[in-house]
Amino acid sequence: MNTWQTRINRRVLIVDDTASIHADFAKILSPATVEDDSLGQTENLLFGTLSTTPAQHFELDSAFQGREALDKLEAALANDRPYAMAFIDMRMPPGWDGLETIERLWQVDPKLQVALCTAYSDYSWEDIDRRLALNDRLLILKKPFDAIEIRQMASALTVKWQMTEDAALKMNLLEQAVQERTRELSDANIIVQNSPTILYRLRGEPSFPLMYISHNITRYGHVAADLVGSANWAQQLIHPEDQASVDAAMARVLDRHALGASIEFRLRTGQGAWRWVENRYIPVRDHDGRLLEVEGIILDITERRQAEEKMALLARTDGLTGLANRATLIERLHQAFAAARRGAEAFAVFYLDLDHFKRINDTLGHPVGDLLLQEVARRIKFGVRENDVVARLGGDEFAILQLDVSDPTQSAAMAANIRDALLTPYNLAGNALHISVSIGISSYGVACLDADSLLSQADMALYRSKEMGRNQYHFHSQEITQEVAERMAIANDLMTAIERDELALHYVPEVDMHSGRILGMAAQVRWCHPRRGELLAPAFVPAAEKTGAIIPLGRWVLDQACRQMSLWRNEGMAPPVMAIKLSLAQLKSGPELIYDVLRTTARWELAPWDLRFDVTEATLAQTKWTQNDVLPRLRELGVKIAIDDFGTEYSSFDYLKTYRVNHLKLNQSFIDGATQDAAGANSLRAIVNFARDLGIGIITEGVQPSDRPRTPASTAPLPSAQGLYFSEAVSAEQAARLLKDGNMAPPSSREDEE
Repeated sequence: MNTWQTRINRRVLIVDDTASIHADFAKILSPATVEDDSLGQTENLLFGTLSTTPAQHFELDSAFQGREALDKLEAALANDRPYAMAFIDMRMPPGWDGLETIERLWQVDPKLQVALCTAYSDYSWEDIDRRLALNDRLLILKKPFDAIEIRQMASALTVKWQMTEDAALKMNLLEQAVQERTRELSDANIIVQNSPTILYRLRGEPSFPLMYISHNITRYGHVAADLVGSANWAQQLIHPEDQASVDAAMARVLDRHALGASIEFRLRTGQGAWRWVENRYIPVRDHDGRLLEVEGIILDITERRQAEEKMALLARTDGLTGLANRATLIERLHQAFAAARRGAEAFAVFYLDLDHFKRINDTLGHPVGDLLLQEVARRIKFGVRENDVVARLGGDEFAILQLDVSDPTQSAAMAANIRDALLTPYNLAGNALHISVSIGISSYGVACLDADSLLSQADMALYRSKEMGRNQYHFHSQEITQEVAERMAIANDLMTAIERDELALHYVPEVDMHSGRILGMAAQVRWCHPRRGELLAPAFVPAAEKTGAIIPLGRWVLDQACRQMSLWRNEGMAPPVMAIKLSLAQLKSGPELIYDVLRTTARWELAPWDLRFDVTEATLAQTKWTQNDVLPRLRELGVKIAIDDFGTEYSSFDYLKTYRVNHLKLNQSFIDGATQDAAGANSLRAIVNFARDLGIGIITEGVQPSDRPRTPASTAPLPSAQGLYFSEAVSAEQAARLLKDGNMAPPSSREDEE
């Protein structure tokens, strides 16, 4: 699961005068592949195969004296194949000792990471510190050696060597960014010079603990070790008013398709002052897309922000409406474009043109027209968020720079609200007026060439709105317009469908893989649409999540699932648990969701522990980062929690120790992959055994095909592998018949009968 081996320099130099020591290092750092027999039972139970654990190798080179080590180091540098680290013995008679060897090597290659191997020494620690200036390039390894300690030290120091190289590259990129910003702010004559840069790393698992932060955080009055050791390091550094924006940026990084993100926020100094910084996140993932780490770069931009504020105080506003003028809009647009290129949230540009405004000017005069423009400006301003930019371009033309746009639906919702707000009648100087607006929208995307092209696209979209009859909005792409219209139409129809009883729940039986006993029912919503026919959840749930309709839909699913559970219980055949998928938007509703659970279970005479909520790893990670406590509070009420599609987002699952989840749900493709390659098999065995140790149940999703290798009858059942889906989703009536039978024979039993 570790991708560093494919990215970093693993060249290691062993410097010791004893040949057997070199052999020991070779055995530890380049081990032979061994078969993992201890997990054979687990693998046999799930897919009937055995596999081997692939070893991770380092590229080793040997030197028996310090002079030989120096020669090899110089040759390696000359061939552009430097060593990342060296294990160096303290005593190597008759040549240089370890300290002199390190001194000579560092004179040639200051980047070399060193582990000094010693059992005893002629030097005190004070002498070593005086000669080598103990720092983060040097670690002390005491004899006798521990194999795990050596492998960890080799892994850590080779990774650190590569991070140092990467940091140098990033510094060059940062310097280029500073130069670009300097040109943008040259008219204010205040530029950022030599901004201090801070590097840090987060472990790639909830709750993303701080693993490392560079020492120059002391410039801001903080101690690196104190921050690394703190569970609330982010709250110590980030201004409370900026926390939501930082959380949104972190959420973008957690998207498995994201290449990075950028956010500006205020950083607290140790003295309680605030500095504006730009924070850039870079996710590090393995070849399967699972998150390993998040690298961060913090750049001080306080002087640049001050320059922007001074520039805003200049004559850069529209004299009639008080809005930004064209020059300010263009400047902010270019800044937003540059930030988006670095990973900041996307944005959209709106062009607005009042329909038939000239008639009002011609009939009622310019004074009334000016009053109308001022009122229009007020209504537009009221319809946007505080950080959006509203500008008057001249005449009756306006523009909006909508920031932090994760989906075009957000732009469509804003455009619809502004359109409706401007339609409301006006009473100006004794005149009752009506006006409508045509809107063109251009959304930023990775294919956008430059900021100016976005303006042209918005202008073309505005022309399309006028051409299609005015009083409407259009995107620059007809495909986006249709997609957004379709999504919003589905969301509107869905609200009506809830009222008209067009929705229905189907149920997927969860069956014990050994006994065939039904362990639970998982609810799945379907929609009998009056025009589109029957729609499965993937056809409308994503639209509901993007438009907010997921909240009432989720409330309806909870109520209907509890109602059905109550009916089955009254008939004496209720399953042990009812499972319901839970979205991030529902969790963000906070106490409202908890109240719905308590109210609904009480209404149908159920208990919270009759329910299980399934959440994805990504949802769990985002709630943990934002310190959303809904899941822990539900767990305290007795609600069971399962992690859906476990193992697809994060390479490590140690974070489960901090979560009281009941089950892990493994996708069928994950199981299938484990039967086809050794790495997948190792991952699956590790997950199952880890879950067993923590008392967490395993549920594998999907319909088991008849040609899957049968589980050997002699293999003892594994308690943590509790469930397996043997059935497609069925109606409530079909589910009732299955529950009445009380048992579904597992595939092996059916094959025996045949």
